[in-house]
Amino acid sequence: PKKIKNLKIEKTKLWNRFSFGTKWNMRDVFRHKARSFMTLIGVLGCVLLIVASFGMKDTMNAFIDVFYNKAINYETVINISEETTNEQAFELCQQHNGDWASKTSIQIDDKALSLEIYNITNDYVRFVDNNLNFIKLKDDGVLICQRIARDFGLKVGDNVEFSPYGTNNTYSAKIVGINNSMSESISLTPAYANELGIEYKINVIYTTETNIAQDVRIASTLTKASILKSFDTFMDIMNKMICLLVVAAMLLGLIVLYNLGVMSYVERYRELATLKVVGFKDKQIGKILISQNLWLTIIGIIIGIPLGIGVLDFLINALAKEYEMVLSLGPATFIVGAVATLLVSLFVSFLISRKNRKIDMVEALKGAE
Repeated sequence: PKKIKNLKIEKTKLWNRFSFGTKWNMRDVFRHKARSFMTLIGVLGCVLLIVASFGMKDTMNAFIDVFYNKAINYETVINISEETTNEQAFELCQQHNGDWASKTSIQIDDKALSLEIYNITNDYVRFVDNNLNFIKLKDDGVLICQRIARDFGLKVGDNVEFSPYGTNNTYSAKIVGINNSMSESISLTPAYANELGIEYKINVIYTTETNIAQDVRIASTLTKASILKSFDTFMDIMNKMICLLVVAAMLLGLIVLYNLGVMSYVERYRELATLKVVGFKDKQIGKILISQNLWLTIIGIIIGIPLGIGVLDFLINALAKEYEMVLSLGPATFIVGAVATLLVSLFVSFLISRKNRKIDMVEALKGAE
């Protein structure tokens, strides 16, 4: 090339220890920065899509396992009719050996939230923190969900003020924990509610019984099995979308890398012919071409994996923040993302390296004249 600058590393002693192929590839990468950058982008896109897709599956599986298989430790939710008194609801709770709750609407500033008072004696309802560990309600304070803590800048030890919806009464409660919740809620025990002077009405019962007889005190029932069935339908759709995204990622990597590989081959046609003239065999030249793509692929994988995690985290917070999901990725996701991208790159490199067998050395070298 007419315009060329030596790399800074060429002035060091380390440069002399590199093989010819390593030196040739390093010079070529920096001479053709745009092509090298686009190759890196193709690898990044492939890794990012695969990691984000499988990461969503891992996150959803962890979410369902923790919130529905473990946190939900009951089989049926009994919704109490409005006409039922607390005494009647308590009798019904004892009849079904259940835990009860009172859920009412409250507001902080102008935001509508839920106040949930739980009486848990059978461990049918559990609370999960941001590390997916179970925490318990205490009689000296409330649990607030992650969204309330984030939106109002609250932390453990602070006091949260709220008003029952439609009233002018204001209550101040101490925060003793922050939990992940399906609803945007403040949770507390009946003992602490009584201490604050909050009036409540029992409207939900949780039980392990599945055959609930009709009763005038019961408005409706909802089973855990029906909830999980709805999620099975959702997961089936999501799995199909993941397969589609993975195929798209593989095609993206294949098409982008192949087109850039052909462009690279055309740009280096005369250089490759020169290597053949001075005695390099086709296999040796092929190894040089493959090793360069391998370098860029490994760099792309190293950058692409954390980038895929970041994109997934952003999407979860932007599109599914009401579920307060915790990002959870298994080792298989990283392995599949890296290996699949590496195989695509090696396949493309192999196709391109075979082209050097068709180089016409005389035509290539005379072309410069």
